[in-house]
Amino acid sequence: MDSDGNIEELIPIWIESGMNVCDPIEVAAGNDINDYRKTFGRNMAYRQGVDKRCIARGGKVIENELVRIAPVIKDGGFIPGCDHGVPFDISWQDFVHYSTLLAELTGWL
Repeated sequence: MDSDGNIEELIPIWIESGMNVCDPIEVAAGNDINDYRKTFGRNMAYRQGVDKRCIARGGKVIENELVRIAPVIKDGGFIPGCDHGVPFDISWQDFVHYSTLLAELTGWL
């Protein structure tokens, strides 16, 4: 299911309807991948959910954002990515830093 905004109240309806994956998990709308995993378990898988604003801020902010979502990455059923694609205010340097950290966290590197 693709839905923007806060989806917390919709997830139970989607699960009951047989949907099992949703994206984007837009952090700016108040969605929290960690809370959703605790609440809904593995009944729903997720894509995206990395706060694009943190990537744009760079450095330690990127690192803290990836630490925040690490428990769900390790638990599975989650394909992390920049929510809503990569906006213009993310520098190439910060995007490479984010991508490298994400690759290390997921075991791709």
